[in-house]
Amino acid sequence: DGATRTMIFLHPSSCSPIPSIARGERACAHARLGMQNFAPPARGGGLLLGPPPARAAASDAEDDKVILLIEEGNKLFQQADYQEALAKFKEACLSRQRTHGEDHIETARLLNSMGNAHNKMGDDQQALDYYGRVLAIRERGLGTSHAETARALSNCGIVRHKLGHHQAALQCHRRALEILETNPALGPGHPDVARSLCDLADVYDDEGEYAQALQLYLRAIGVSEECFGEGHPDVARALIGIGNVNMHRAAYKQARECFQRGLAIQERCLGKGHAAVATTLTNLGLAHEKLGDREVALSMHERALETQRRMLGDMHPDVARTYSHLGQTHEAKGDLDRAMECHSDALKIRELKLGLEHADTAHTLGRLGAIYRRKSNYRKAMEYFHLSLAICEKVLGPLHLGTAIAAHNLGGALQRSGEPEMAEVHFLRAVEVLQQQEENTGKNHPFLQYAAESLDRCRQAMGQAL
Repeated sequence: DGATRTMIFLHPSSCSPIPSIARGERACAHARLGMQNFAPPARGGGLLLGPPPARAAASDAEDDKVILLIEEGNKLFQQADYQEALAKFKEACLSRQRTHGEDHIETARLLNSMGNAHNKMGDDQQALDYYGRVLAIRERGLGTSHAETARALSNCGIVRHKLGHHQAALQCHRRALEILETNPALGPGHPDVARSLCDLADVYDDEGEYAQALQLYLRAIGVSEECFGEGHPDVARALIGIGNVNMHRAAYKQARECFQRGLAIQERCLGKGHAAVATTLTNLGLAHEKLGDREVALSMHERALETQRRMLGDMHPDVARTYSHLGQTHEAKGDLDRAMECHSDALKIRELKLGLEHADTAHTLGRLGAIYRRKSNYRKAMEYFHLSLAICEKVLGPLHLGTAIAAHNLGGALQRSGEPEMAEVHFLRAVEVLQQQEENTGKNHPFLQYAAESLDRCRQAMGQAL
């Protein structure tokens, strides 16, 4: 469940959620997208990407108008008034397209700013459309090995990750990292390389490639500390990433330490009211919840929610993620009615902003199914688990860990509702997927034993124990 869209399902062995990780505003990746708005615009001329337009240069008056629009848009963006900022950037972009042409670097910069505004508002598909246009302009005009092309690839990768398109995101981030590391003007010790390492690590973490993710985060810390020292937000971002890996590995004390260190840096550098700080608070809350500190966890999630609603609006995907975390904590406390309210609020936002066919939407449906199961309303639980599984199959694929867990959740509800034959089908499927995962990775998966025990219990109940 994440910024990007990380999906979490009920862990059947404990009836508590596998940690849903918020990515520190994809740690700070989304904040970095926003900062790209603020490069000073060029008057007239500039680097031309593509064929010359009909008018070679704008008048000074037209340039002055565009510069003013960009300045106003940047100010509104910094104030988190993204809708108004978007309007300013759009007006400036239309002017640049008339005077400089659609393939000019100034046009690409404004398209990028428009993508940033959509990204901040949670309109991920629209953001991706704009970033894709920027990438196409830069590849045509600057080439496929230019640093600006790499930055456009990173933007596309970040949003594809949020949309749950992990393989496409990996491809974008790998290309970006290769370009940045081999660029003679940058090299492997440049800050942009550290940020690209974190972008790539974020996706590996969500894919369950924890060792590879950890290696990349550690490399990023080394580069960032060399460039900026230990107290920089880029260092915090990598620390938060390591915390995420520790959460997935159930090393909750180490995760809490990483989140605390990252949060201290962010609060000092960005201020306590920053959206990235709010996201780190949710991560720290998750660690406290796993360590049994549920009241502390609730307090942190509530602080995060207040900041996010103020900075991002009520219908932002990050707000949905925090509602989800609040719901999970209320579940852990046994307050199922309050948990259902929180997950229902999250579902409304995710269906509107992300669509039904998204991993985060599937996660929320799974959580609601788990609550109905705990309320012994197995028919209602099955409805939600069926839908969650169908989305997982389409979005993640039939052999993904999330799909296996969703199948197991459905099997449990079917067995409790008196349909052991159908339950066996889904338990068996979960076991087979997890066995395939072990075969592919060469690593033992802790959930496989539990899934196999569920299958055996189901068969015993049917008189078919092996």
